[in-house]
Amino acid sequence: MKSEFTSPFLQSSWERSSAYGVDPLENRDAAILDAGMLRQHRQEKQSLLQQMEPSLMRLYTWIRHTQSSVIVADTNGYILESIGDPAFLSSADRIHLMKGACWTEQVKGTNAIGTVIVEQKPIAIVGQEHFCVQNQFLCCAAAPIFDKAGRLTAVLDISGYHEQYHPSILAMVDVVARNIEDWMIIGDVGSHLIVSLSSDANDHGQHQALLAVDEDGVLVGANREARMVLGIQESFRRPVLLSDLLMGCQPLLARTSRHLAQEVSVRSSGDHTATWHAEVFLDRRDPVVAFSSSVRTKHESQKTNSQSAHSQPSNPQTAWSTRYSFSDICAGDANLAAALQLARRAAVTDYNVLITGETGTGKEMVSQAMHHASPRGKQAFIAINCSVVSKSLMESELFGYEAGSFTGAKASGQPGKIELAHEGTLFLDEIAEMPSDMQTALLRVLQERTIVRVGGTKPVPVDIRIIGATHKDLWQEAQAGHFRQDLFFRLQGIQIALPPLRARADLMDLASHFLAVIGEELQKHPLLLAPDAHRLLQQYDWPGNVRELETVLRQAAFLAVDNTLRAQHFPARMASKQATQPQQQPHLETPPETQVDRQRLRQVEVQAVLDAMRETDGNISQAAKLLGIGRNTLYRKLKKI
Repeated sequence: MKSEFTSPFLQSSWERSSAYGVDPLENRDAAILDAGMLRQHRQEKQSLLQQMEPSLMRLYTWIRHTQSSVIVADTNGYILESIGDPAFLSSADRIHLMKGACWTEQVKGTNAIGTVIVEQKPIAIVGQEHFCVQNQFLCCAAAPIFDKAGRLTAVLDISGYHEQYHPSILAMVDVVARNIEDWMIIGDVGSHLIVSLSSDANDHGQHQALLAVDEDGVLVGANREARMVLGIQESFRRPVLLSDLLMGCQPLLARTSRHLAQEVSVRSSGDHTATWHAEVFLDRRDPVVAFSSSVRTKHESQKTNSQSAHSQPSNPQTAWSTRYSFSDICAGDANLAAALQLARRAAVTDYNVLITGETGTGKEMVSQAMHHASPRGKQAFIAINCSVVSKSLMESELFGYEAGSFTGAKASGQPGKIELAHEGTLFLDEIAEMPSDMQTALLRVLQERTIVRVGGTKPVPVDIRIIGATHKDLWQEAQAGHFRQDLFFRLQGIQIALPPLRARADLMDLASHFLAVIGEELQKHPLLLAPDAHRLLQQYDWPGNVRELETVLRQAAFLAVDNTLRAQHFPARMASKQATQPQQQPHLETPPETQVDRQRLRQVEVQAVLDAMRETDGNISQAAKLLGIGRNTLYRKLKKI
């Protein structure tokens, strides 16, 4: 038994190791999973591993030159992921510090992974603090990763040679682990409201206390900081209302933008004079009514973009600057607004992003807005459409070429898109169409952070953030063998799904926006939709999405003699496609005029409800009173809307 221990937990761990019967001098083989069992263990944590991947790669980038490895283990001590310096990995393999090996205290004695599983706190085990002699060449710093309910779900570890240990390594691992926990809460797909707590309004530290509540105000998640603030010692065993934990939180739960921040106090603390600054961090609850923001005219957008261009530094890369920011995107639809909220949050990180959505949903517009809002916003935004560049030219387009590399090459050579995007953003549109050999080359760039031009031998360092976009299900493509799975996981740091236009609630708001812009172009003020044109837009399924809407409105406005757009001014395909759709006429005996009257009455009713909700800031009771109807009746009408 070790005679001197630097901490009580270390002594307890050595005592447990002895009780487990671990022989410190015996080179016992670790329990190692076969390939099938390892695959099963990884599948059980597949969602977590996908969420962790960007953080792991960032952590690996930080320590790649320190003869270390980054390790992820599950709660049973089995190593699910290990990346690092090849020389160190070779040494680690000799003691089975490798994928599939079990590193619990029962198997390996005192070690960072196994001891963190027991102690559930960040721990470093250095050199002779390891129970087994064969492990004492190591320094291991590990931190627990808890899920949103406070249950241990994994262990993050950095292992290296003990001579190179520095206390900052443990701090770094803990920071990354907490960031992963935060992202598990933020990236949850549920319809939750996320509230942040800080000591004061100006405290925007990296680790704020985060709370997630459902639509009923029940607490469904909290990170470590929030659990400490609220005094929650164990995982949730019964439903708890946020109002039972925080005094003064009710305005945060209201579905109105007027109450985004509030001073609150913790009920369990006993000291109600100690206040916390609570703020709505992210709201994914299904809104009762989604209101459209005011639209900007094309002239205003051009003016803003012109001012932004003049404010940028003189740099040849600004030839590839962005045209759009988030303020240029009309988002009166709840699903789109949620996607844009996620995009804003992602913009300030350096994570790779995958934007999915049908053709014409605005994937490049969102990618430009993200670049504009990112720390890289003053650097280059380089876009390439992988579906239109031929396979033979793709390599030189991405990586550039040296002089004389091939017939027709420039005498001076040419940098590729990746090199041009250095310190900026590379946007890979329709990335699912990238040839397989280029997928392999791109994966190597993401791993090594260097490129070699075609015909060259000298590695060129590159610092890029990648935003990919596709209209396909990239995961299905990967499973079918059409796209590399390892590249998929590296690209999907954050996935943002844009809804198709037919699923959006703000179709007519968007049409009004485009009509205002087009009216200014054609000097027709104001442009209006006739009733038949209005019906046509609402009933059409918009396979070309927002891009098609803008195109057909511009065509109709040009063809209209006066300021009123009628159905006859729109492409014939819209009417024919509508005519081929199944007719839904539950009351065939009703005269057509009565159907029109009912539709108009319905429109008037909807507008009245929306006006009342706007006037009362979404207060159901006040809106119902204003309309002269009961609350339940108003709820039913809102559900129909």
